[in-house]
Amino acid sequence: MLTGTLGARAHHSPPRIACSAALVLAFLALTAPAAHATVRVWNENEPAGDPTLITYRLSTPQRPQFGPDFKLGHHANTSFGVDPAIYGTTYSIQALPPVGWTVKDIQCVGSSGSSFTIDVPNGRVTLVHPEGAEQTCTFTNSRVSTSGGGASSSSGISPTVPASELSKVALPRGPVLLGVRVGRGFAKATVRLTRRSIIKAQLLWHGRVVGSARATHNAGTPTLSVALKRSSWRALRARGLTRATLTLRVVVVAGKATKVFRYRALVRL
Repeated sequence: MLTGTLGARAHHSPPRIACSAALVLAFLALTAPAAHATVRVWNENEPAGDPTLITYRLSTPQRPQFGPDFKLGHHANTSFGVDPAIYGTTYSIQALPPVGWTVKDIQCVGSSGSSFTIDVPNGRVTLVHPEGAEQTCTFTNSRVSTSGGGASSSSGISPTVPASELSKVALPRGPVLLGVRVGRGFAKATVRLTRRSIIKAQLLWHGRVVGSARATHNAGTPTLSVALKRSSWRALRARGLTRATLTLRVVVVAGKATKVFRYRALVRL
């Protein structure tokens, strides 16, 4: 994890002043809340262990390039500390894989209040960073299969297509999980459907169902909300928990085809 620090010159102080300063700093360290304001980008390559470096770009509406592009290898990550003065800013993380690679999947998890818009076909995540949030987005990049002429087991298209041509590229035929939003005792999943489908959503705690919802929608981008069962909420609170990391399992059934998505959701209790 990379962190930023402010440089400072060293000055020599008289013993009494130095001692007083040390006591003040110790008091502040004990009373100040932990700093949790991080946007983390995690990279996974398929096949696992492939040494190819994937380029990423972080941007905001005000700054198309928030900092220099950075590269990550397999199972590598980097983090960015967020200035407290600009909490609530919208950030975009864009994967820029080299020729022969494509973004296969993107999964994000964050503290309560986080919201993500996941765009797998274009290899991009847009997120809102609330105060004190810890947010992590994992990009899975896959080498394009040379035998089939496409990405192996990929649901996306390479974002290296020129921007002027993106509108001409067909999107995946199957359903796609676009984003997840979590709140107190619930999670919401937004799914893109290409045909009339049944959507089932479950919240899981160590494999046990603690919340479920079901709906039928026509083609479009519906959002399904699933709430934590009252009894499960009480059981988790009885453990002394104020937040719980749950698995949001979304199943989309369209005719005989079934697609399953899983997402780690940090739900506030």
